[in-house]
Amino acid sequence: MKMARIGYWESYNAAATDFWMSPEVASLYELQTPTNSIPTAAMRDRHPAESRDVLQAHYAVCWTEGRPFAVETKLLKADGAQLDCVVHGEPEFDSNGRVQRVFGVVRDVTPEASALRQLADSEQRLADFVSTASDWCWESGPDHRLLPYPKSLDGNSALQTVASGGKARWELSFAPEEQGSMAQHRADMEAHRPFRDFIYTSIGDDGSRISISTSGKPIFADDGTFLGYRGTASDITQLEVARALLDQRTRALEEAHQLGKIGTWNHRLETGRTVWSPELYQLLGLEPGAFEPTYENTTSYFLDDDAQRLLKLQGRVLRGSTTEAADIRIQHADGAPRDLAIICKAEISNGKIVGLIGTAQDVTDRKEAERRLEQLAYTDPLTGLANRALFKCKLAGLFEEPFSDDGHNALLLIDLDRFKEVNDSLGHSTGDSLLIHVAKILRQELDPQAFIARIGGDEFAVLTNSQCASADDPITLANRIIAKLSVPVELAEGEACIGATIGVAILPEHGATAEKASRNADLALYMAKEAGRGRAQLFEPIYAEAVDQKLDLGRRLRQAVETGGLTTHYQPQIDLKSGRVVGFEALLRWSHPERGPISPSEFIPIAESSGLIVDLGHWVLRDACKQMRAWLDAGLPPRCISVNVSPAQIWNGDFEAVVSAVLAETGLPAKLLCLELTENLFVDHTKQKVSTTLAALSKLGIQLALDDFGSGYSSLGYLTRLPFNCLKIDRTFVDGIATVPEKRKLLGGIIALSHGLGMCVVAEGAELAAEVDLLAAFDCDFVQGYVFSKPVAADQAPGVAAEIEREAVMMQARRAQLAACL
Repeated sequence: MKMARIGYWESYNAAATDFWMSPEVASLYELQTPTNSIPTAAMRDRHPAESRDVLQAHYAVCWTEGRPFAVETKLLKADGAQLDCVVHGEPEFDSNGRVQRVFGVVRDVTPEASALRQLADSEQRLADFVSTASDWCWESGPDHRLLPYPKSLDGNSALQTVASGGKARWELSFAPEEQGSMAQHRADMEAHRPFRDFIYTSIGDDGSRISISTSGKPIFADDGTFLGYRGTASDITQLEVARALLDQRTRALEEAHQLGKIGTWNHRLETGRTVWSPELYQLLGLEPGAFEPTYENTTSYFLDDDAQRLLKLQGRVLRGSTTEAADIRIQHADGAPRDLAIICKAEISNGKIVGLIGTAQDVTDRKEAERRLEQLAYTDPLTGLANRALFKCKLAGLFEEPFSDDGHNALLLIDLDRFKEVNDSLGHSTGDSLLIHVAKILRQELDPQAFIARIGGDEFAVLTNSQCASADDPITLANRIIAKLSVPVELAEGEACIGATIGVAILPEHGATAEKASRNADLALYMAKEAGRGRAQLFEPIYAEAVDQKLDLGRRLRQAVETGGLTTHYQPQIDLKSGRVVGFEALLRWSHPERGPISPSEFIPIAESSGLIVDLGHWVLRDACKQMRAWLDAGLPPRCISVNVSPAQIWNGDFEAVVSAVLAETGLPAKLLCLELTENLFVDHTKQKVSTTLAALSKLGIQLALDDFGSGYSSLGYLTRLPFNCLKIDRTFVDGIATVPEKRKLLGGIIALSHGLGMCVVAEGAELAAEVDLLAAFDCDFVQGYVFSKPVAADQAPGVAAEIEREAVMMQARRAQLAACL
């Protein structure tokens, strides 16, 4: 490497501030480093200002486009001297076609550059020599030995040996590789044939060398006697060195073109003729002798409209005397498509454009990598459909051109019904199979010109064009899709049955922009879900305001969770035997900043549909536990705090860990926490996760209550298998028991059943004293309702509890007095 004056460098990051380099490069740049890591700024400062940006630009393009480079520049030495050097860079690609490393060499070409400059000087000297007839003349006798040159010649020992004469050329010391040419030269002279520009190397006694070009003719006497030769000779030593360097550079350039798959071409305006380099023929798989690169002959090799694109580019170059580049696709002689990067430049002579010159590089591998990356970026890997990113581009593209008057596009947003239940119960592989099946159905049912995308987990989007002859109206099409997707599907893991709900927007009627159209189709989907799912709904502006209000309510609710705009109220639970307040149920309350208090019956469904219910549930749990801990710290009697739990909290995440963390954070004893779960926890789900979670919570010492028993999906099976401590009777069973005998019988049976299973009973919604008396008669354990107290704020709850207990004590005292009187 030192003898070749070449050093090696590497970079592993486009933003790196250091290069790794070999000691040769460090020495060349006069930089010291024990680790072979050199700051890029220190290297850059060693180059002239005019070269730094050029080097940086080529280096950046190598990283971003994978394009190798070679830049000729100067290297500034500390003593003020300048070296000529070439900085080469090459990319290394990973398995995905991305550049992972850039490496190269720095080559000191000062001797070569100097030789080239010397070549120029030599050529000038040669021109001067020829113009002044300064080539030396020589003569040889009949024995072909050179006669001494009569004048003094300046030169080395090798030249002096020739000038001194006395020997034939083949008797001189010459280069061994010239043995054959020297033998032919001897044969020519012995045959008395004239010769021209014979080149040989003379070697002096001291090892010096000189390259000589000589020409001569035989001389004869009048009688035909051979007298010898006369001729001229020239010292072409420097010229030969320059030629060798030129040949070396030419070969290097040819190799670089072959390695880089680069061919060159030029076109002369005067003749109208185009010339290709051999590499360009090779790139296209054509034979130079059998193919003339005229426009007519090459047109058929271009794909799409790239021939016209290239013509227009060349026209711009000729008009503006500029340089332009373009990527085109051609067909190789073997029939395979190829990608070429074309660079075209105007050729100017004496200020006038005389033609075009350019290069063509085969960039098929890079383009294929780019196309693969684009496919990955815009394709859903599971279904092969377009993804959300491509859908947004496609939808935006529709609005970049005017819509035709004789047709409308339709946007369908498809949401799969019950997909989550199937995915959770049968597994994600089944869910994937089901999504692939849905994609297949959509392809079958839709016109080939329709655009189909998977834009979310179980969400799909379709763009149709009613100009298609076979196109249905959007609602008919949507209903057909729903019918096809609502049929049970046989999968490897079992039978799955889902459905679909579809929102439809007509474009541009239902949206003058892509954002508006997408929003209105989403509103239509929302309206369809509100109407009961499994249906198609066309966007109707009259309902948009109502839907907007619900969506706005959801946004405001999320803000309330994030900013602390929620409060917890507490409703006491009373022991019917002792009259003591044994606990509170924590109930969420929200006051809208503009509308005021919002009923839970309005905002809880919104929270459930938006997924916010999990955050709400966790917030209430933490707030209620903190409050009970505060009451204990204030010296109030320990009471159980009951918190409602949404099924989503069980199914979405590790709920046991959440509860454990809250208890640890607040310091509340586990036995004072009761979690209330509703019967819809068991709908459409296997019981494995439910039973596992409830068992873990029970093991922590937490009380579990089945809330709203009898109001929905009722099964006695899970009452015997799951660790419930308490059963809460829904208010619908309590309301009217004072006047309806059938309700009393049913209520009594539920209470007896609960006690038989070892569970206590809490009756909700008691509003009349007569209802409380009947509940006590049925041996109900606890009751809560407006007859005692409505839910109150945390600061009022202790006082309300104390008042209820005082009244209970007074009531017991009156009953004792009455009994004593009787």
